[in-house]
Amino acid sequence: MQPKMFRHAALPASLALLLSACVAYDSSPIDLSRDSAQWHRLSTKVCPAGHRLSQEEMHRIGLMLNPKLNEARLAHARSTAVAEFAGLWDDPTLSADVTRVLSESVNNRGVGLSLALPLTGLPGIAKKAAEHYKEADFWTVREKERAYLEELDTLRADILLTHAKHALMKKRLAMLRDERDRISRLYELGEVNFSAYQMANQRLNDTINAEQELESKHLALHLELTNLLGLHPDCRHVEIEESLSRSIPAAKPIPTAAQLLANPGLRAQLASYGATEQELKAEIRRQYPQVTLSGSYGYEDGNDKLGLGIGINLPLWNRNRPAIAKAAGDRSVKQAETLTLWKSLMQQASTLGDRQQLALRHCRAELERVNTLAAHAERQEKLFSIGESSLLELAETRHETYQRRLSYLDCLGELVGIQVKLRYLSDVQ
Repeated sequence: MQPKMFRHAALPASLALLLSACVAYDSSPIDLSRDSAQWHRLSTKVCPAGHRLSQEEMHRIGLMLNPKLNEARLAHARSTAVAEFAGLWDDPTLSADVTRVLSESVNNRGVGLSLALPLTGLPGIAKKAAEHYKEADFWTVREKERAYLEELDTLRADILLTHAKHALMKKRLAMLRDERDRISRLYELGEVNFSAYQMANQRLNDTINAEQELESKHLALHLELTNLLGLHPDCRHVEIEESLSRSIPAAKPIPTAAQLLANPGLRAQLASYGATEQELKAEIRRQYPQVTLSGSYGYEDGNDKLGLGIGINLPLWNRNRPAIAKAAGDRSVKQAETLTLWKSLMQQASTLGDRQQLALRHCRAELERVNTLAAHAERQEKLFSIGESSLLELAETRHETYQRRLSYLDCLGELVGIQVKLRYLSDVQ
């Protein structure tokens, strides 16, 4: 009697033990008010009012708060968790049956256990594929960080350029207002004609309009900076610490093929390609027979019975050909994507190198013209101070010098933008 009681209690106890190892659901409700308050506190802490951010601080804050980067990190965390448990054997199958013999009022009972034996090595292949996806997500995070820092530094350069232009423009506006007032008095005295008076007003108005457009651009760039850094909208008036260097920077080296191989986007593609290779191997293995080993215990007519069985599926028609064809196609697509990215990186390096050389030539030529005009303007100032030059001649020289300075800043801004892209083209900094 005791053995029967033990058998009756063993099954519920085993089930309870198995269920206790299961993962429990953990609720994680979204509280927008709470999250917004936390976002505001963190933003004001890392970027207090009136604080000017250095480039290093911008990098640190952006890498921490940018939402798209955090989403990519969560994807990597997900693939890491999947890789940890990938490659496990399929769980065994437990079955139970009860048969009642009506003529004799007898109950026959049986319990069976079956286990699929992974003789084709599918769990090991699944583990390798999961590791490849984990690696791909890691390099995807690195690639997004690289692209993010490139975008952030490009935006920073644009803001510094607007600051330099605005400083130059405000200085010129003060001169234009003084010139307009002087020319107005000369016009009233009949010493200059109407066209000179009209030109002075037109230059002033055009420069005022240009300043307004620059202010609108400056605001748009700062709003974009706030969004890119992941800061709360209340921190939208954040300013940058540095100013744009007026000297021409030295040429940046062009990434070599070896350096381009370290590009995180390329490494992510290579890891993804490795995953498709493993998936194709897995689908090919699935066309071979799968062996299932089973054991059973039965109680029939007062007798205990033990059974052992083996099962093999016969791949006579299907042979997993649809899945193999799909996996092979996925590998070909990923291979083509990887080769396309590699060619694109090589092309970008060559193109940016040529653009840098052209921008350097433009900057040098424009700087030479600026220096020539500045020297001429200085002579005109001295001649005007001793009455050897007219106000109209001086105003013309000043305005041409101002326009050349703006043109030089545009060339300098283009060069800095190209060099930012060169710096981040490879992962070797």
